[in-house]
Amino acid sequence: KLSFDLVKKDKAGNVIGLIKGYENENPLVTVSHINVNSSVRGRLEQLRGNSPLECKSGIVSALYAAALMKRSMLPLTGDLIVCCVPKLECCDFGIKYLFDNYLKSRIRKIKGVILCEPTDFKINLGHKGRMEYEIVVKGRLKRNFIENRGINMLGAMFPLINELEKVSKELPSDLNLGRSDLRIKDVHYRGDQLRDENTEFRVVVDRVFIPEEKEDFILNKAKVIAKTVYKQEPDISVKTVVANEHVKTYTGLELVSAKEFKPWSMEGHKPFAMESLKALTENGFRSDFGYWKQLITEGSYTYAQLGIPTLGFGAGTEEAAVSFGEMVSLPKLEREIYAHSLIVQRNIGMPTFGWSSDDI
Repeated sequence: KLSFDLVKKDKAGNVIGLIKGYENENPLVTVSHINVNSSVRGRLEQLRGNSPLECKSGIVSALYAAALMKRSMLPLTGDLIVCCVPKLECCDFGIKYLFDNYLKSRIRKIKGVILCEPTDFKINLGHKGRMEYEIVVKGRLKRNFIENRGINMLGAMFPLINELEKVSKELPSDLNLGRSDLRIKDVHYRGDQLRDENTEFRVVVDRVFIPEEKEDFILNKAKVIAKTVYKQEPDISVKTVVANEHVKTYTGLELVSAKEFKPWSMEGHKPFAMESLKALTENGFRSDFGYWKQLITEGSYTYAQLGIPTLGFGAGTEEAAVSFGEMVSLPKLEREIYAHSLIVQRNIGMPTFGWSSDDI
């Protein structure tokens, strides 16, 4: 209905719309997302009107900004590719499938990626990383260890949980991105008795981290902490692993995705960022560069892993999106669509020549 040149859905549930440019070079990609509720993880539903949409304004602005470009007949040098991807908590299987398949042949040509997320009309250039990992402790505990700490699973795991909570108070901070964070998400126990050699318990950790912290370092540190806690237990083995999410889409496609988002921070002097900011400020927007302190976006994949210039832009505040869901008024949404189209036009719009009003 909005006159896209192509609309399709892939096997992972990504919805893709295409506005064709005059050349097959330097396409621009916009990405909005739908958060898939944990209750439907077993089999993801098709995107329908009753789906759990938590980022409505991002989806709407991407669609209607593209439609505005199409109906205004402003020429584009490259294609405008509008994508809506499904995303689970701490698992971005949708964006990975999109770039591994539909966009695979065009990755090196992409001019930039616009993330349609709330930024309060700023241009955001990064955020912290997040991953879910497990500390796996397996083996037989000595009798005196059990007697000193209780004979149940929680008694055996409490020393490790206590040490992790101490570490959480000493995590580093970044001037732009904010402070790292650690919380115990869950615990699992397997085995009939704590003195059984097949006994195993897992502590699931939700970890938010800044770019200076590397994933391997975080996992190794967690392993060292666990080994220190159980250092008097010769029959205990310890390992740390990033958790995985097993996903089955509505088409029957089965995917395994690591529950990890890498941190990213793009320099403001990148041409894509500078030109986008100029397009806004020259047209009356009081915009500047910023960063998300809480939200995690697909920039973790497009910039941190693929190296494609990436920025975020949208109406609404990050705080409102995290705490209460979206609350974007219609006038703000209209301004978001207009600003979105300005960024698109500045980066892949066809240069215009001719008489100016002053010349006439």
